[in-house]
Amino acid sequence: RPDTVLSGRALAQHLALSVQPVRDALKRLEADGVIEGRPQSGFRLRGMTRDEYWEIIEIRCRLEGLAGRHATAHMTPDIIARLRARNAAMGRGSESKTFLAENFAFHFTIYTEARHATLLALIENLWVRIGPVLHEVREGYSRPQMLAKHDTIIDALECGDAAAVEAAITDDLVSATRRIVDRLS
Repeated sequence: RPDTVLSGRALAQHLALSVQPVRDALKRLEADGVIEGRPQSGFRLRGMTRDEYWEIIEIRCRLEGLAGRHATAHMTPDIIARLRARNAAMGRGSESKTFLAENFAFHFTIYTEARHATLLALIENLWVRIGPVLHEVREGYSRPQMLAKHDTIIDALECGDAAAVEAAITDDLVSATRRIVDRLS
């Protein structure tokens, strides 16, 4: 959650790893803007303002819409079936952690099929930056609405309509954001 203090030593112990790789990972997260270094006390997980969140969503809409466009050319019946299964699992999941994990897997099943490594890395970075907020505002999601938005994405992918895929991804992101930002300072 935002404002959580992270200690490299404590994380290393919890993960049963040596301290140096954990510190390296924390430094990378700091460089990516996810956490802030705190003198003599480790790191703090950053929160996010409404304006910051909207800025990231605007960028995500462009990048994820582009990934969806590229992924359209690589869709197979098997991938479509996996997307439908993930969406169904989101509808059944009662724990919000599971729900968020399935939502991540749903989106990244699509973005991986874009087959553009740099684009995927940029999208992953933005998801990491908003991750703490998503866990903080769990009650902001409307599952039925999100599942319907995902069905629209799947249908557009199945039809091979790249423009509709991009529009559906953007609609999904903006719709979720409208619910989430109300809970940000």
